[in-house]
Amino acid sequence: MVAVTTNVGRNGKEPGAANVLKLGRAFRYGVLGLVGIFFIIPILASARFSFLGNNNTITISAYTELFSTPQFWSTLFLSVKIGLGTVLLTLALLIPTVVWIHLRVPKLKRVFESISLLPLVIPSVVVTLGVITSFKSLPNIIMGTPVILALEYVILALPYSYRTFDSAVQAIDLKTLVDAGQSLGAGWSKLLRLVLLPNLRSGLLGAAILAFAFCLGEFAVASLLSFTTFPVFLVQVGQVAASQAVALSLIARLFTWMPLAVIIISFGQRNASSKKKTVSLAKTIEQEETTGIA
Repeated sequence: MVAVTTNVGRNGKEPGAANVLKLGRAFRYGVLGLVGIFFIIPILASARFSFLGNNNTITISAYTELFSTPQFWSTLFLSVKIGLGTVLLTLALLIPTVVWIHLRVPKLKRVFESISLLPLVIPSVVVTLGVITSFKSLPNIIMGTPVILALEYVILALPYSYRTFDSAVQAIDLKTLVDAGQSLGAGWSKLLRLVLLPNLRSGLLGAAILAFAFCLGEFAVASLLSFTTFPVFLVQVGQVAASQAVALSLIARLFTWMPLAVIIISFGQRNASSKKKTVSLAKTIEQEETTGIA
């Protein structure tokens, strides 16, 4: 009888499969590294330029001059207020709408997805002119204030916020969660607060961040409506001082990246803690089963 031997690795996998896994992992890391370099190098170059003074000396004059300018703070606070208002309106629109679509009319999901993409097809200038023409009879508390900007930004940011939240809803078994909650006597307010929103937290945060980032970077609509927001102030500064304009762009990136970093870190810690709890629970069950068998 001839003995047949096979080379099997420690993990029970053949060396060829292990090599393929290593190559795939190296390829992923290589692609991520190239993408990171592609994004990081321009940011580092911008930061270096913002700190360069006369005769290539290092200085923070661009930042000190910006921080001492009253218009910097007023435009920044205005954009932040508009962004927060846009986020609240976006979530108030998305949560009931997307949940209703998935529960009541799932066959029309593609139709609503197509409608949400219309702001990408229609130029923002056309949307602004249409709003000015159609809603000029609205009271001044809307047309003459940044409220109109927040309302427009909700629509213009819809392609990003809708898709993000819709993906989060598709990732959970929404109908089962709702049926289970209602069978236990929970109303819609309890369902949203205790069941749906905790499971959709990542989608809500993603949609909120994208809507807020859109508000901090939108120029055309604010300029046409004669509002001096942070992006409009950035363009005005860029016409007279390039280093200050670059410094402003870096500050805008910080305002969008810092919340994103905090959310990623918090979710990572939460996932790690949940994994630890799962592992400890599994060990406890295994010990109890071993004790019972003994």
